[in-house]
Amino acid sequence: MQVSSFFVTGGTGNQGGAVARNLAVKGFKVKVLTRNASSPAAQNLAKQNIEVVEGNLNDPATYRQYLQDVDGVFGVLSFEYGAEKEIKQGIELVSLAKEFNVRHFIYSSVAGGNMNTGIPHWHSKAEIEKAVQESGLHYTILRPASLYENFLIPQVKGRLLKGKLVSPINKNILQQFIGTEDIGRISTVIFTDPGNFDGRIITLAAEQLDLVQVAQVFSQVMGKEIKYQKLPALITRLAMGKSLYKMFQWINKNGGVFTTNTQELYKEFPGMQSLRQWIQLNFK
Repeated sequence: MQVSSFFVTGGTGNQGGAVARNLAVKGFKVKVLTRNASSPAAQNLAKQNIEVVEGNLNDPATYRQYLQDVDGVFGVLSFEYGAEKEIKQGIELVSLAKEFNVRHFIYSSVAGGNMNTGIPHWHSKAEIEKAVQESGLHYTILRPASLYENFLIPQVKGRLLKGKLVSPINKNILQQFIGTEDIGRISTVIFTDPGNFDGRIITLAAEQLDLVQVAQVFSQVMGKEIKYQKLPALITRLAMGKSLYKMFQWINKNGGVFTTNTQELYKEFPGMQSLRQWIQLNFK
C-alpha cells in the first residue's frame, strides 16, 4: 500500500510545524517548505523524518515541483509582506494544487476572517478562503481562534515570568483560544478522512476566557500571582503597527467569540488542550 504524502507551508512556524510533526508521527511522508533549510527549526524537523525543501511562496517556480506527487496540502500564510503579497501567495498555492490534482487542501485562515471587519490581515485570509472555495478542489477551511502560542512571544512571555499579563484587549472581553498542537492533530484527522470534512469550514476554539481569567490560570499553574495589565492604545499602535492595532480595537468593540460550537468540537476532536494543560507544558 502506497503511503500518502503531504506538502506543508509554514513548517518552521507554530501551525505548520505542528501539522508536519503530527503527520510524520502517523507514518505519512511530509514535505515542509522553508526559505532556509539549514535553519535550526528546519533541521529539527529533518531529524523527525520530515523532508525539508527550500522555496519561496513569493516565487511558485521555486516550489512547484514539490506538489507534483502529494495527496494533500496544508496552507498557512503570513501577513509579513502585506495583504497583497499574502493573497497572491495563497492564490498561486491553490492554483498549483489544482494543477497537480491534489486530493485535499486544508487552508488555515483566522477566526472572524469571514466578517467585514476592515482588519487587513483578516481581509487577506478571507480573499484566500474565496479562492479555495472557487478552485474546484476538495478542501477544508480551518479558522483558528487566538493561539495559546501568542503567550510565548518573547515580550509577552518575559512579562508573564515577571508577574504581568499585558495585552491591548480590555480585561472583560471574552476571547477564544486554541493551541497549535491541536491544529496539527485536527489537520491530520482531516487528511486521514477527507471525505468527512470535504467543503467544511470549521472555527477552532478550545477555551473561552477573558484576560483576567487567563491571568488566574497562569497564576494557579505557575504558583505565583500574575496580574493583568492593559496596554495603552497609543503604545499598541506604535509598537504593533496599524493592522494589529485595528484588530485589537475591533475585538474591544465586538468581542472575541467566533463560535458557539465548542462542545461539538470537543466531541468531534476529543482531547483538545485546555489553557491549563498548555501552560503546564510550556511554562515549566
